Parts: sequence; C-alpha cells; structure tokens
Amino acid sequence: MASGDPNENSDQGGRVPKDIKGLLRLCAESSTGSGQDSETVNFSQMDPARKEWLEQALNNMTVSPIEEIRKARDIVKDESRDIDDRIAAVETINEWCDQIDLAIDFHKIGGFDIFPVCLSNEEGELRWQCLDLVATMVQNNPYCQTATLEAGLLPTMLDLMDNDPDPTVKTKALYAMSCLTRDNQQALDAFIQHDGFSYVMRAMQSDVEKLKIKSAFMLSSICTDNDRCKNTLCDIGMIDQLVGHLSEEHSMFHEHVMSAILNLVRNHPRSLRECCRPELDLVSTLQQKQADLKGTEEFLEEYNYTVELLGLLQSASNTEAEATR
Repeated sequence: MASGDPNENSDQGGRVPKDIKGLLRLCAESSTGSGQDSETVNFSQMDPARKEWLEQALNNMTVSPIEEIRKARDIVKDESRDIDDRIAAVETINEWCDQIDLAIDFHKIGGFDIFPVCLSNEEGELRWQCLDLVATMVQNNPYCQTATLEAGLLPTMLDLMDNDPDPTVKTKALYAMSCLTRDNQQALDAFIQHDGFSYVMRAMQSDVEKLKIKSAFMLSSICTDNDRCKNTLCDIGMIDQLVGHLSEEHSMFHEHVMSAILNLVRNHPRSLRECCRPELDLVSTLQQKQADLKGTEEFLEEYNYTVELLGLLQSASNTEAEATR
C-alpha cells in the first residue's frame, strides 16, 4: 500500500507529484544529482520512459483534489468492489486529507458516510486504514474534531479499542482518539463522559505491547497541567494500576508508565498523597529501579523520571512527618 510523503519520487516509476511544489522539488533534486551546472548541460532527446512519466506528472497538475476524493469515496462505499480497491481508495483519501482544507472539504461532501461502512467491515485492514484516516483528519483540525464528535465516532472507536480482534485496529483506534482529544477540551470532555479512562486502563492490561505503550503515552500527555483529569484518574484507581505495572517484568512500557505517574503527581497534591500510601510501597520500588537503571544509556529517560519522582515522594513524606511533630 502507498505510504509516505505524496511528493516523494525516486524515478519515473515513483509516485507522481500532486502539485507544482512537488514537481519543482523533484526537478531541483534531479538537477542537483546530475553533477552538471547550467552552463555545461548537453541537450539531447529525452528518454521515452522519462518523457511519459513527465507528461503524466504535468497532467496531474490539473487534477481536481475534490473530484479525486469523491471518486475514492464512492469506491469505498461500494461494497461490491474488491476489498483491495476499497483499501487503496481509503489510502488515497488519507493522502489528500493530510491538508487541513481538504479534510474539511471531505466532510462537507459527505465523506464521513464511509466510516460506519468501513468500521463495521470484517476486513481488519479496511477498519484500521479508516481509523488512520480519522487520525489524519482530526490532528490539529478543530473543524474535523467537532465533526467527528457530531458523527458519533468516539463511542465506536472506544469499542474497537476494547473489543476488536485485530491488534492493529485496537492501536489505530487509540491513535485516532489521542489525535481527537489533543488540545481540544470539547473532545476531552466527551472522552471523559464516555468513561474513556477506563478503556485506557484496560488497554494497558493488554498483551499488545504497542497498545500498552501508546495508552500510557496518551495518559501522560492528557495529565500535563489538567487537574480535572487528574482527579478523575485518582477516583478510578489509576495510580494503583500504574504502580502495579512497575512490578511487572521490565520493558520499554515502564518508561511511559513512569512518565504518566510523574505527570499525574506534578503540581497535584492529591495524586502525590495517593502515591505515598504505605501499601503501595512506591518509594522502595523506585529506589530499586534507580539502582537497576543507573548507568544504562538505553533507559536514561526512565532513570531520570525515577529520580525526579523519588525526590517528589521523599519531599512529600518529609513534609508530612514535620507536620505531625
């Protein structure tokens, strides 16, 4: 399947640029790679294959993005079409919709009609390609974030993350929700109203390592300077679960768990008090982790998180001890 920058080209067999900017970049790269300057170029008849490719590139400059998106949308909605054609059509839409204006236009032409069709399809790749498209459109795009909420896609994505049999679908659903809620209070409120953090808790208990890591990363991001979310997380016992994960066999997941705990307790006394509960024995766990990770370059970030969190807990414990004297 297609991937990467739509304007990337390596030869006449590469992807044709979609705009003038892409074509100019290609020409500049070709000129630079020739090893010749403008005064020494010898003009000769163009290679037929390269001429054909260049003509195709120039013709593509007149393509209407909206028309291409419409055609791809119709292919996706046509359940009689071959599944590979439908998947390729979703990819085509995704390539266009990485431009904010075209993502908005996709919604305005009724493009969101493809989502119920795709997300309920038995083919896992069609489901996750569709979720990847959602993520592309809502990222840093308030209009499409609102449109996605109004289309009722959030509960569907939560359900897919929780219950879909395909690990890639689960991970892409989480990715799409992360993009949806980023810097958008309305989306974050809706996520909380749908008990989204409980879904994230279950995702971190999954046996899919990528899903676990991305869940902890999303949690850590949301917790940055968001006291309302921190109180909710305390209410549902998230701290107990996060601390519990630290007793599991060490993996890259632990770095993101440590980051999530640290962002929870920063500037939030309630979370800090929760972490100081004797039954969690978190200080001892962190002291052992600090000893195990010290001097290991691969886990330097996690080591730094451990040192900072340990310092916060010890300071809180000392303050409490002084207050009780």
